[in-house]
Amino acid sequence: MDLVKYLCDHLVEVATDPAGTFLDRKLLEKFDGQVTGVHPVAPTSPSSLKSIAEPDRDTLVHQLADLLPNLQQDPTPATNLIQILVRPSSYTFSRILQIRPAVDFPAGLSAPSPPINLATLCLLEKAKLRKSDSEIIAGKPEVVAALITLWLSTSDTAVSHKAHDVFLGLLTADRGEQSYPLAESTNQHAAYSQSLMWRRVFRDKDIYGLIYQICSLKKAGQDGHLSKRDKTVAQARLLDLVAKIDCDAVRTSQIAEVERLYDVTGEGLLEFAALRMVDYEDDVLMHMTLMDFFAELLKPDHSVIQPPDTSFQTSLPSFTLEFLTRSGLHSRTLSFYLESAKHSSLDITYLYSRSANYLSTYCSYYPTHFLSSPSVVGSTVLRLSEVLQGMTPGRWAQGLTPKHDLHVLASLPGPALLPGSDSASPLFILPVRPPNEDALQTLATVFRGPKNQGQTRVTLATWDESVQRSAARALYYLYLEEHPGMWQDVVKAAETVALKDAALAAISLMEAIINSSWSPLPSDNVEDPSGLPTETQLAHVCRSSQPLPPTGVLAILAPPALEVILPYLFRPAQTFSNLVGGGKGDVESAAYRVAAAKFDVLLALKFKLKEVVQETGQLGEVLTTVDKRLALGVLGGQSDVGGRIGTMEL
Repeated sequence: MDLVKYLCDHLVEVATDPAGTFLDRKLLEKFDGQVTGVHPVAPTSPSSLKSIAEPDRDTLVHQLADLLPNLQQDPTPATNLIQILVRPSSYTFSRILQIRPAVDFPAGLSAPSPPINLATLCLLEKAKLRKSDSEIIAGKPEVVAALITLWLSTSDTAVSHKAHDVFLGLLTADRGEQSYPLAESTNQHAAYSQSLMWRRVFRDKDIYGLIYQICSLKKAGQDGHLSKRDKTVAQARLLDLVAKIDCDAVRTSQIAEVERLYDVTGEGLLEFAALRMVDYEDDVLMHMTLMDFFAELLKPDHSVIQPPDTSFQTSLPSFTLEFLTRSGLHSRTLSFYLESAKHSSLDITYLYSRSANYLSTYCSYYPTHFLSSPSVVGSTVLRLSEVLQGMTPGRWAQGLTPKHDLHVLASLPGPALLPGSDSASPLFILPVRPPNEDALQTLATVFRGPKNQGQTRVTLATWDESVQRSAARALYYLYLEEHPGMWQDVVKAAETVALKDAALAAISLMEAIINSSWSPLPSDNVEDPSGLPTETQLAHVCRSSQPLPPTGVLAILAPPALEVILPYLFRPAQTFSNLVGGGKGDVESAAYRVAAAKFDVLLALKFKLKEVVQETGQLGEVLTTVDKRLALGVLGGQSDVGGRIGTMEL
């Protein structure tokens, strides 16, 4: 191919005079577009693109690899071309090893040039696709050391991300070649710890010590060491990786001689990262990063190299929760939310939201552990009550909501939200009027319960799932007792199309009740340790002489929802067709989005009604009416000039 030959000749000229002959950028760009097809000159004419013969591909890669070490100009065009040429999956690491002269990986990774770093990483990345190739790299400690140094030390974010991906890929290169069952986490940890790459990183004193040396603040700013600022960047990068490779090798001592230098007492890299590495008292930004790291560790599936932690299926905490609790990190992290008065205003400004996120994660994944800590439950409920009571109608109307606190509230296990003998539930403080998107979405989350039976979050395996379902049902009826006009206000919000987000949230609340996964409460003659009220007690509090509807769809078809929800759902949708710039059926308009959401609720109601009709033979007339409305489409067959547009009433 003439273009390939022309490019090869040009690269020879540049190699002959690397300082005086400049790379022809236009030629390289033309090659990119017309030969590789990565940057096509005429993207509308794919037939004009041509492929490159594999021998020509090898020739160009060899020429470019030979040229880069001596190039005395911006290497970006050349490095970009290398990355494009080796991108196909058919270009294996074996072919890279055949390049002559051989690729100097340490030099490429250590070069003070991000383009050269990225090109080298692109070549090295090929080794992560096969275990045998990753073992070749493991046998080259100078390459591993250069890779780790680049990943932790570079000031270029793109290079660091790429180096992280390559390093993680080399550590997990044998995932697809395991012969042991994934469920046997102990065997899996053993298999990883015996792989050559893991042994190089965790059993080689120089490599293992390099990680500690780069990230430790002990010699920050001294000759041969990063500045404190750069070390904190390296610390954040290490925290990100530790969460992903969390396993026995990370949790236990590997080389005590190295660890003692950094005050690590027996729990390896995890202890160093979580407890010894960060100066959290003097660096609030790193404290934020550290708290995010703790929250990530709580998630059972945080590690990419092991199956989800199965200890959460018992009454025992997971290893990471036990570690965080035993080390005092759990209580310290929670204190910035639960005991904010004890901390400085600066810390609360930055750390309150992180602490709230940690608490939400903790409650979501370990509800049993949370409920077994009465002081934490009491402090959480009190904190939520204080925050929500401090909200005014004007702040709700303006959307100035305490988002982090609402996230915590929505994450709490249901029994924690039930009112006590001497305390009300913070849930009951949430208003439905004035309409507020966050408040309505929080109510929807709490009242829905677990989304789908058999497909619930893994967290609910920590306890009887029916407890959460029963609590969601009880909380709905108790909230309705406190807010008897709830459904009138919800429908009014749904019809206020001018407040699109609040309208969609109101419709989402309807859908949450219809699709809720509720369970009955304990019987009067059954002793229940969950703290839930009985059916009789709930009916008494709600002043009902009859048993309350057992499911969400039946609750929608019972007063007080019945009088307002069905008429709203059956009414034609509102449109802006009578306004300039609007248009019936305009999918970009607020009115159409609200109409589509309302139509989806009707569909959900239909499917739930079909289940009721099949089980009981009742409500067939309601189902027929729903089908008729659905047949009219999203807008309900509306032919008049526009519908009534709801207006704000605050």
